[in-house]
Amino acid sequence: MGMENHKKHSLGKRAFILFLSKRIKFVIFLFALTAAGWYSERWLPSAYPIYAIWGDFGVKLLLMISITYFLMILAWTYLEYHYYTYTFTDEAFIMTYGYIVRNEMAALYHQIQNVSIQRGPLDRITGVSQIVIFMTGSERDASHNKIVLPAVGKTKAKLVQKELLVRARRHMTGDHGVITGDTVK
Repeated sequence: MGMENHKKHSLGKRAFILFLSKRIKFVIFLFALTAAGWYSERWLPSAYPIYAIWGDFGVKLLLMISITYFLMILAWTYLEYHYYTYTFTDEAFIMTYGYIVRNEMAALYHQIQNVSIQRGPLDRITGVSQIVIFMTGSERDASHNKIVLPAVGKTKAKLVQKELLVRARRHMTGDHGVITGDTVK
């Protein structure tokens, strides 16, 4: 069972949770600060009502900032998740990402040297994997010799790894037949 040519594949729904978990820390801090401000209003001196007015204003302002920032982070994360796609073509594996500036990286199958699957603790909790595609090239520019596809579902990551290795092997031997299962026709 090979993956279809020219069909755009997305990362999967768990990727959104993973991307959001990496950005949400400051939002949680803002909401905690808002809750602390709201709770501490009761200790403002009642003899000076101006303190109560400014304290209430400060808490409401902090709450509005927290909600606005949360919605911005949510939108930013959704756009990042939505625009991360990858495609198998006849000659290359193409990964596209970015929503303002679109980046497209291609790995020609004959240049693929190794495909590894990495799973950190957070990846294991969310059930995703990171696919790292190593390509042939000079050691001086090692960062350009790899493509990282983040947050792919565990089983889909194994399918992508297998497909990339089969296509790389097929392009190295010069046989460009159709893949069905583990055989080339």
